[in-house]
Amino acid sequence: MEDKYVEKILETEQRSKSNTHRIDEHDEQIKELSNVYVALTKTNDKVDKIESDVTEMKGDLKEIKEKPSKKMDQMWGYIVGGLIGAIITFLAIKLGLK
Repeated sequence: MEDKYVEKILETEQRSKSNTHRIDEHDEQIKELSNVYVALTKTNDKVDKIESDVTEMKGDLKEIKEKPSKKMDQMWGYIVGGLIGAIITFLAIKLGLK
């Protein structure tokens, strides 16, 4: 009868060692997953920053593309203003106003 108890105790100890070994393996896996999570979080932060930088660059690029048209509009304003001024001056001289 005593042999039966000794046998059960030995089985329990072996099972306990096996379970402890599995728990140790799981702890290592959890640590590795934690490290992966930290790395993914950092990568996500960097991707978010890159996304905001790209959005900002798109806005700057649109502004640069619109600049020549703004300058062209300003140039046409000077030309039209100059022509109107020349016509008024010409008419004033023809009417005798100096």
